[in-house]
Amino acid sequence: MRNKLGFSLIELMITIAIMGILVSLAFPAYNNHYKRAKFTEVTLATNSLQRAVEICFYTKETLSNCDSFSKIGVKKPNYLAPNFIANIEISYAAGSYKITSTASSEASISSGDTYIMIATINSNQLLWELSPTSTCISEGTC
Repeated sequence: MRNKLGFSLIELMITIAIMGILVSLAFPAYNNHYKRAKFTEVTLATNSLQRAVEICFYTKETLSNCDSFSKIGVKKPNYLAPNFIANIEISYAAGSYKITSTASSEASISSGDTYIMIATINSNQLLWELSPTSTCISEGTC
């Protein structure tokens, strides 16, 4: 009898096929996880802007005096500097204060996931909550 010194071609092909199947199943999950990690940058930039709005609100005692980047005392390009933020906006209308951040395509599962924080005043305190209209909720990035 002869001693086997290696693997046969069939055994190698089966091993490569199994590895290919495992990689094809794992890659989409890894890609979504990778985009969620990038979306964290959008969340952090929004939280930083929220703190600036809170400081403005507590010093000027009204949100109408804090409805633009210049009134808050910050510059919009500072919040757009990270690679994964496409846009960030502040809006104040009819007592509703909102910060809307849009992620770049690299940090979005669909194109341009949004992260929207809404401020309410309760007992002279500014409270923030994630808007249900944020697309990051349905996409699972936030």
